[in-house]
Amino acid sequence: MDFSAASPGSKRKEADLLFVPFWKTKKGPENASSVKLPSWNIPEGDFEGKAEEVVLIYGTSIPEKRLVLVGLGEEEHVTVELLRRAFGAALKAVRNKGKTLHVVLPEVSSLSSSDTVKGAIEGILSVNYQFTQYKTNDQDKGKNIHAIVLITAFRGAVELAKREQAIFEGVYLARDLGNGNADDVTPHYLGQIAKGLAKEKHVSVTVHDKKWILAQKMGLLAAVSRASSKEPVFIVAKYEGNPRSKDWSVLVGKGVTYDTGGLNLKPTGSMEDMKCDMGGAAIVLGTLKALSLLQAKVNVAVVIPSTENSIDSSSYKPGDVYTSYLGKTVEITNTDAEGRLILADALAWAEQHLKPTRMIDVATLTGSMMVALGSEATGMMSNNDALADALCIAGAATFERVWRFPLFEEYKENLKSDIADLKNCGPRWAGAINAALFLQEFVGKTPWAHLDVAGTFYIQGMKRYLPAYSTGTGVRLLAELLTKGAG
Repeated sequence: MDFSAASPGSKRKEADLLFVPFWKTKKGPENASSVKLPSWNIPEGDFEGKAEEVVLIYGTSIPEKRLVLVGLGEEEHVTVELLRRAFGAALKAVRNKGKTLHVVLPEVSSLSSSDTVKGAIEGILSVNYQFTQYKTNDQDKGKNIHAIVLITAFRGAVELAKREQAIFEGVYLARDLGNGNADDVTPHYLGQIAKGLAKEKHVSVTVHDKKWILAQKMGLLAAVSRASSKEPVFIVAKYEGNPRSKDWSVLVGKGVTYDTGGLNLKPTGSMEDMKCDMGGAAIVLGTLKALSLLQAKVNVAVVIPSTENSIDSSSYKPGDVYTSYLGKTVEITNTDAEGRLILADALAWAEQHLKPTRMIDVATLTGSMMVALGSEATGMMSNNDALADALCIAGAATFERVWRFPLFEEYKENLKSDIADLKNCGPRWAGAINAALFLQEFVGKTPWAHLDVAGTFYIQGMKRYLPAYSTGTGVRLLAELLTKGAG
């Protein structure tokens, strides 16, 4: 994306589209900027300036081919999120109608200029994404905006827009990974994507193979991977943006590239979207890319245990006991609770070898979380109030909201085993909490948070400015957290 800026009173070049924001008032729609506009004839009631209302006009005396009126609603109710939705709705309404866009930024008394730019650009960039890898008809591939001119008196607008673009490069990566075929996005492929990030400054990547995993005695990851023809990998990527600091955040992403459920086979209707079960891996790789493009002054390590959960004669078995990297033994009560197994080995390894200041694991972990929160919030559990609070603040700022669940000691009874140290799965009730309590057994005393993105990373239809299927939700949240102070 090419960004530039122009002052409100300057002469504009030709472009395909011009976005102009309007407030809704009692007297009718009111220009939300100081940019002078030509008169046009719209029948009364066809445009009121309501939030997310969009009207397209042709044939006006302006250098742009199309004028797009963008409703923001009443000024006293405007928020950054409302700007995301309004400008996202505008681009969605005129998608495929041009490649060059002029955007008149609103002048909002209750928001800073930075927040105004952030809201408008995030809405546009989020919608300006299409996954067309498997389309063969060029008409289906559509067009994306390639250049944006921001019409504003705010001199920092372009710099902020480029910052948002860097973050969205990470979001797009996460979306692409989540949308790709499971036969394409394999553990090996995730390793190749990680190695590609090593081209950026301050990034180093190591991809460990099955032999290394077995040598490390990661018995849980090894067990889950046994039935797949695609060998597991263990990815460790580091971004050292602040070499003088000993502060390190570790992000652990679940990388199950396809989940059949194992011998506890998923039924029809529950397996068709399981190519997205590597959503945690996609999110942490996207976050690493965003931070490296931003050249953020932080140190972040990404750890990804990756495998398929497949079925054959060597499948790991319900009722058997397997030994984790930490040495704790785990009775398998459900082979479809495999994500927590591979995360357990990864968390324990990261805690011992990377000495993190804090750890956050990200996973499409439980259907229980989808039942609890749907697709509007990510479930979060943590052993550290400061980290949990920081995640909540970052979630509010990005509208990638998180909701904290308890880790009450009483729930640990659900994981007690008669023949091993732990069971990998408790009863249906409090299923998401049981999963988090299992993970907590492997993090030691390190400040830790668990993000269950089962409901937010992958959705069935386009919602607001989010695309259908892989949303990339979680990248902006973590980028905000890590660049603004992780708690």
